[in-house]
Amino acid sequence: MKRFEHQWQDFKWIDIEGPSQQDFLQLASEFDLPLRPLANCLDPEHLPHAEFFGTRAFFILRHYDKTCKEAAGTMQELTTKIVFVVGPDYIMTIHRAPIDSLSDVIDRCNFENFSLAGFTKNLISRLIASFDIPLEALENKTEVIEGRVFALRRRNILREGYKIKRKASTFRKVFKFTNDVLLKLQSRPEFVLNDVSDLKEPLDRLLFYTENSYEEITGLLSLHLSLMSQKTNEASYKTNEIMRILTVVSIFFLPLNFIAGVYGMNFDNMPELKTEHGYYITLGVMAVIAIAIMIWIYKKEWVKKEDL
Repeated sequence: MKRFEHQWQDFKWIDIEGPSQQDFLQLASEFDLPLRPLANCLDPEHLPHAEFFGTRAFFILRHYDKTCKEAAGTMQELTTKIVFVVGPDYIMTIHRAPIDSLSDVIDRCNFENFSLAGFTKNLISRLIASFDIPLEALENKTEVIEGRVFALRRRNILREGYKIKRKASTFRKVFKFTNDVLLKLQSRPEFVLNDVSDLKEPLDRLLFYTENSYEEITGLLSLHLSLMSQKTNEASYKTNEIMRILTVVSIFFLPLNFIAGVYGMNFDNMPELKTEHGYYITLGVMAVIAIAIMIWIYKKEWVKKEDL
């Protein structure tokens, strides 16, 4: 466990990094805290929430994890948990790994003066601001997907769009639960954070842009599927039209081929072969059959003039 402490005039900040179960026993005894919520700090699945123990507040928030993988999509993969314990004259932060936002505060705390409420708001605002850059990247990727959808470049659109949608959904969940925590903190007049309006403004902005990205990528994926379906339908329609025309044309030749096949047989006893004008009669019969088929097809409306 790494422990950092800094004392201001009215309060003290204790930062705990990578604690163990034994460390939680020590902290519970030192600060007179219930062991159960402290022991739960090791659970990475915790969503943002808040509890109160007398004049002390225990709440969990999520910070964007810069080391997350590109394919990360869940809350546990994209964010890391920070536990806050705020008493009348101290604030304690607990986290499992180094966090840049807190490291910056540690480096500068000797040069800045805070009240307990101001310092708590400063830490929370840094957590909220950690999502600015990834959310901006999410919006840029959404714009790229939009251009590819309208250009009908289908490669990996569904896969990349699904990743964007998962991240947007996760960010939206984090922001909504964080907003619930802030409202719960504000509802306790005895707590130092009885006014969180300056924290809710950037959070509401992030939530708005996240929901906009989520709805936009959902619409783009639906549009992409519709365009691909339309393109497939158009190709199928063209194929069907070609087959229809070929089928209509073949109708003319089936009876003509039959007649030609019958009189092409080399039997000795075929009376029509001796007919003086048999060749012209046969051609005339073929012409009549072709015309009759043409009239029948037109009446059935199987073919139009522009198809011929």
